[in-house]
Amino acid sequence: MYKRSIFFIALAIFTVVVFQQISFTGPENNVNIEQKYTKCVLLIPLDSRPPCSKFVIDAGKLVNIRVIVPPQEIMDYYTEAGDTGKLRDWLMNNATKADGIIVSTDQLLYGGLLASRQSFGRHTDENAVWSALKQIRETNKSLPIYVFNILPRITPPANIDAAKDIKNLMEYSRLVDRFSQFYDEKDLKKLAELRGKISQKHLEQYELLYEKNLQLNKELIDLCAAGVINKIVIGQDDGEEYGMPNIERRFLQRYIVQKNLNAGQAVVTHGADEVAMSLLFNMAQQFNATVYQPKIYAAYTDDAAADKIFPYMAAPVKQIVEEKIEMTGGRPVKSPDEADFILYMHIGDVESLSVRRLAARQLKNWLDEGKKVALVDLSRHFTADETLFPVLLADDIPVNQLTAYSGWNTVSNSIGTAVAQASIYCLAQHNEANEANEADALRLSYNNLTILYDHFTEDYFYLKGTIDAVNTALRKAGIDNVSDLNMDNNYLWANQMLSISLQRQLDKFAYSKASRAPIRIDTPDGKKKIYIRNLRAAVFFPWPRTFEIYTDVKFNLLTESQ
Repeated sequence: MYKRSIFFIALAIFTVVVFQQISFTGPENNVNIEQKYTKCVLLIPLDSRPPCSKFVIDAGKLVNIRVIVPPQEIMDYYTEAGDTGKLRDWLMNNATKADGIIVSTDQLLYGGLLASRQSFGRHTDENAVWSALKQIRETNKSLPIYVFNILPRITPPANIDAAKDIKNLMEYSRLVDRFSQFYDEKDLKKLAELRGKISQKHLEQYELLYEKNLQLNKELIDLCAAGVINKIVIGQDDGEEYGMPNIERRFLQRYIVQKNLNAGQAVVTHGADEVAMSLLFNMAQQFNATVYQPKIYAAYTDDAAADKIFPYMAAPVKQIVEEKIEMTGGRPVKSPDEADFILYMHIGDVESLSVRRLAARQLKNWLDEGKKVALVDLSRHFTADETLFPVLLADDIPVNQLTAYSGWNTVSNSIGTAVAQASIYCLAQHNEANEANEADALRLSYNNLTILYDHFTEDYFYLKGTIDAVNTALRKAGIDNVSDLNMDNNYLWANQMLSISLQRQLDKFAYSKASRAPIRIDTPDGKKKIYIRNLRAAVFFPWPRTFEIYTDVKFNLLTESQ
C-alpha cells in the first residue's frame, strides 16, 4: 500500500503542474469543449498501465462512450497483484448499470499481466470467474460481454530463476515448435540433449504452464460457443518465430473452427496491450443501428517492409496488418481513394533509411488531399534514427493532421493501436454525418488530437530519446536497476528529470510548422480551420520503472472559418 500512496502523490503533483504556455500568432476564437456520453462500458484492463486503461478511456470519448475501470486501490500496481475477489465483486455489482463489458481474464484471475506471469503454484478460482460471467449473462441476455486472455510468452515464469535452465528452456521451446512443423531428426536429437540439461522440475513446470493456459482458453471458447460471452480474443504477447506459444496458438485456431465460431466471435491474434482498444471499437460497432466496417488501404514506406519480422513477434508485419484489420471487421481496399483511412507503415531499420524523405513526401501529398492517415512508425532498434517522425518534423509536414500515430513497443501493439484509434475516429465521423452539430465536430477533433499528442509525447519524444537520458542519469548516480526504482527518493527524482526533458522537446515541437499548421475540418456550419495553442502536459512514471510513462496532454483549441 505504501507504493500505491507514493504513486498517488506523484499523480497529484504532476497533474497540477502546468508547463510554460506556448503561444503563436493565430485566431483568438477559443473553443470550450464539453464531453458528452451516450453509453457506458465497464473495462477490467489487462493491467493499470496507460496503454491498457487510459488510452481506452480516451478512445471511448471519440464515440461518446464512458469507459469505467475499477478503483486503483483494487487494481494491480507493478509487481503487486490486483485483488481478484474485489475485482470480481466490482464487475458483478456494476454490470447492471453498463451497456457493455470488456474483461481481461489475466486481471480477473491473477491480478494483472505481470501477476499472470508469476502465477505458478498460486490458486486461481476459475470457477468463480465463469460463474460470475454466467450470472451477469442471466440477468441481462442482451448485454455485450467481450473477454480477452493472453498466451504465456516464451520466457519461463519468474519462479524458474536458474540462468542455464532459462536459456535451455527457451531453446527447447523453439525446437519443440520447429519439430512439430518440420519433423527434422536433427531437432529431435537436440531436444533429447536439452532434456538432459534442464532440471526435471523446471521442465515440468514450463510445460504445465502451457497445458493449463490451453485448458483455460478452451473453456473461454466454450463459454463463447454457449453464448455466455459474445466475443473472445486470445492474444500472443512477446512471441518469436518459433516457440511453444505458437503451438498453442495454432491449436486454439483449430478449436475455434471446430466450435463453428466466426471471426466476429473468436479471434487469436498477436499482441496484448492493444486488445482492449480493438474490442472497444467492436463494442462501438455493436451499439450502431447499422454495422460500420472501415475501408482500409494498407501501404508501406518500402517494398520489403511487409515481410520483415521484428523483435518480440512471431509473424511478419503483413500478417499482423491483416489480423488487425480483420479484428475491426474492416475491408482492405486497393487504392487510397477508396479508403476511409490509409494505414501507412514505416518499418524502420538500416535498410529503410533511404526511403524516409520520399515517404514523407507521399504522406504530405495524402494530407494535402484531405485523406485520413494512420501512421505506424517503428524502429527495429527502438531509436529515433530509424523512424520517420524526425524527417516529418524537418520537412515541416503537418503531423497534427494525422488521424493516428503509433510507434509504441512492438509491431502488434503499434499496428493494433493505430488501426483501432483510426477506426473509432472514422466510426464517430460516420455516425455524425447525419446528426452532428459544430460542437460535436469540434469535440471529436479535440479528443482525437489529445490521443494523437499523447502518442507523439510517449512513442517518439520519450521512448526514442528521453528514456535514454533519464536512464543514463540514474545509472551515473549509481542506480543500475531502472526497472525497480526506490520509491523514497530516486522515483521522484526520475519524474522530475522526465518532466524537464520532455517539456524542452514539447516547447520546440509546439513552435514548429508541423504542430501549428491549421487543421481543416468539416462542420454543419461549413469548413473551419482549427489550431492547437497553449500546449502543456503532465507526465510521470505510472510504475516505479522507466519503461513507460503516463501522459496527460492539454491544449486550447482555436477556430476560424475558411
